[in-house]
Amino acid sequence: MPDYKGPLDYVDVATRIVEFRNQHPTGSLQQVRYEVLEVGGKSFLAFTAAAYRTPDDERPGIGTAWEPIPGPTSFTRDSEMQNAETAAWGRAIVAALAADTKKGVASSEEVRNRQQTPAQRAQRELAEAVTAAGMVTKEFAEWAMTTRNVDLKTAGIAVLVPLTREVQEKGKAIMSVPDHDAAQTTLADELGAQEAS
Repeated sequence: MPDYKGPLDYVDVATRIVEFRNQHPTGSLQQVRYEVLEVGGKSFLAFTAAAYRTPDDERPGIGTAWEPIPGPTSFTRDSEMQNAETAAWGRAIVAALAADTKKGVASSEEVRNRQQTPAQRAQRELAEAVTAAGMVTKEFAEWAMTTRNVDLKTAGIAVLVPLTREVQEKGKAIMSVPDHDAAQTTLADELGAQEAS
């Protein structure tokens, strides 16, 4: 699976919204419809949005996005509607602005969610949990996430104790991912040792 390239290859939806608002200050993004579909024995939320350039725009840009139900990660689970809505807005804006699609119609968020391996998703979730617990800065977590064989201890961060139960469980969850790397193993081992003491 290819490495996620991030914003260099795709424009995020927030940037597309800013561009849309700058070009069409009286425009709006609106829900057209949403529905739950069963395809191949799996459930999906399909969300369609419209990007109206003016209040009386007769031909708004239309975009549709699907999200699996339940979401495949703890950050997409229970947020399927929001994720589908955001992706549909991005696609509707591309249609309304006839935006430069050399960088792709998909948003950077969509690409990231589809390209990451289970181990990469688990590593990202752990980094987000550690950041949310106030244990490290967002910048450090992002750096550690993209650097192989880095754990919080070897990076000189002495804030692992005490850990919240949620972060400990995230560390254990990483161990269940079949293709985890040495950095994840080291962190999960530390979490287990702290729990035992």
